[in-house]
Amino acid sequence: MAYAPIAKIKKFTSEEDDAQVWLNNMEKAITANGWNNDRALQVILYFLQDTADLWYQSLDVKPQTFQEFKTAFLGYFSNNNSINYLTNTFTTIKQGETEAVTTYLEHFHRNLCQIQAIDAKYFTAPQILNQFICGLCSSILQHVHLLHPGTLQDTVTCTRDFESAESEANHVQAINLVMNGSSELDSKLKQFSDSINQKLEGYLADNHPIY
Repeated sequence: MAYAPIAKIKKFTSEEDDAQVWLNNMEKAITANGWNNDRALQVILYFLQDTADLWYQSLDVKPQTFQEFKTAFLGYFSNNNSINYLTNTFTTIKQGETEAVTTYLEHFHRNLCQIQAIDAKYFTAPQILNQFICGLCSSILQHVHLLHPGTLQDTVTCTRDFESAESEANHVQAINLVMNGSSELDSKLKQFSDSINQKLEGYLADNHPIY
């Protein structure tokens, strides 16, 4: 009988591994080592890591046989092994503090479309809205919380309006700083000019008295 050392089977994380290929390799190792159902289930749980381990720990009803595990495992991690990877990526999308709302929205929408192409009902509308809001940068997030928009479209409009207003405010502030700076410079130049004139007048009075 061919021997397949279990040590050569890497742990499954779900982020990069193909669920079906990984499970096939595990089954070969289980068969080669002659493990029974209880031992097979015990071993395979050891090889679940990170997201995969969290998935198993979150199950309300744990699989009692290897076949039950296989069904649950493939049911969750299949679909080309991308749905969960995309979801993990999607839920960590954040807008940078200097990133434009349009750029953040494009990133958000692109990842959402990839998920919905696999399962159109994977996220509900409220979940999508909440995820979009949670990913906003801190300054815009505070503004959105004050307005409580009810839909994704309303939220996008709200964020764009705030970004536009903030940009205009920064522009006005920049102009004011320039204007104030110019006035201050003019004032200092006048003071310097007055000082020079006073010294010049004093010099002329001392050296060229007027009779």
